[in-house]
Amino acid sequence: MTTAQEPVIDVLRPIVSQGIGSVETVPVQGARVRLRQVTTGPASIEGALDESLAVPALIGLARQSEAEGASAVVVDCMGDPGLDALREAVGIPVLGAGHTAMHMASLIGDSFTVLAVLPRLVSRFRIAARTYGLESSLASVRSVDIPVLALDGEQEELVARRLAEMGAAAVREDGAHVLVLGCTGMIGMTRRMERLLAGAGVEGVPVIDPVPLAVGVAQALVRAGLSHSKRSHPDPELKPVVGYPFATTRG
Repeated sequence: MTTAQEPVIDVLRPIVSQGIGSVETVPVQGARVRLRQVTTGPASIEGALDESLAVPALIGLARQSEAEGASAVVVDCMGDPGLDALREAVGIPVLGAGHTAMHMASLIGDSFTVLAVLPRLVSRFRIAARTYGLESSLASVRSVDIPVLALDGEQEELVARRLAEMGAAAVREDGAHVLVLGCTGMIGMTRRMERLLAGAGVEGVPVIDPVPLAVGVAQALVRAGLSHSKRSHPDPELKPVVGYPFATTRG
């Protein structure tokens, strides 16, 4: 594991589309952040099939990152595609944006709401909260009903207004104490959303931007000399794997 003063955190984007949010739009202090993007896989991730299609290329990226000296990697998707597989594939810390955001939400508030892009993802986040042991902290999952591929620069004001509207409803009607942006394509919208919420009379409610948060947590793990347990995520046994050359080697 790299232990340099300035850790190198690789953010792995599991979609082939360009221009939909970027960690480069949010300054990260104390680390060098590199963005790596798959060249095979889905245009966006909006369900289990999309997640599965992204995983093989993500494994290759994670192993490349480890071989090229990355201190940790962050999966740039709230669905956490391949999180367990990547932790088996490499020894450096691997953080999922959704996994990290939901756990942190439960640490800073009694209840949280995830603001998903589409209605079809509501059940996915409920299942994720149950899987992560956070079901009792999940106030609700609400959808802004805007596809991932519509989260471009021209739509930012619309997306922010819709997020604030759903966020205010989650606080008032569902009892949410923390709000989590439910797509990493919404990166950089927290401050604007907080201003809109304050204008609607909703104050004191933190809004979590998942990827910058996950990068910060990755930095903390690196500096503490910690990574995921190999008892929980053991290295895979070497065996022939057809069509995926990166799957049988490490480093």
